[in-house]
Amino acid sequence: MKKIILFIVGGLLLSSSFVSYSNANVNQNEDIQQVITQSFFGYIDVTPEQVWDMMNDSSDGKQILIDVRRSDEYLNERIVTPDKEDWPRWFPYELVSDGNGPIKNQGILLQLFMNYYKDKEIVLYCRTGRRTAISAQILIDNGFQGTVYNMLGGITEWKANELPTTLN
Repeated sequence: MKKIILFIVGGLLLSSSFVSYSNANVNQNEDIQQVITQSFFGYIDVTPEQVWDMMNDSSDGKQILIDVRRSDEYLNERIVTPDKEDWPRWFPYELVSDGNGPIKNQGILLQLFMNYYKDKEIVLYCRTGRRTAISAQILIDNGFQGTVYNMLGGITEWKANELPTTLN
């Protein structure tokens, strides 16, 4: 009988938790998703709109936008930030299709990056988000001490949301 009562009470608690969770607003769901992503991968997935909001809000510190696309991609088109001094930095994290390791320049360039941005908040972006997820995980796996945001959808999604870019 005690087991049945405990089972019923547990079920009621679980169902009330579910109802509370399902009634949470969209921002709470996004926050929950970010916590889950960060705790599983070590970096935080964010949308282009969230990045734009972060760039417009100086009260939460300063996030540094880092473009991990090839040089020709970076030189052709870049994200424009609200503050012209917060221009996107370029970090040539070029993926390889064969060879040792996932990127061409993982050695000294990775260490320079880790030292320069060691305790900063960085937002990585590429064309579609694939390279940033790989790059973010490489940074986490190598002990990066700052906060890493992975912009989902890359500059393609940024433009689809009609956020500003510059062409050369």
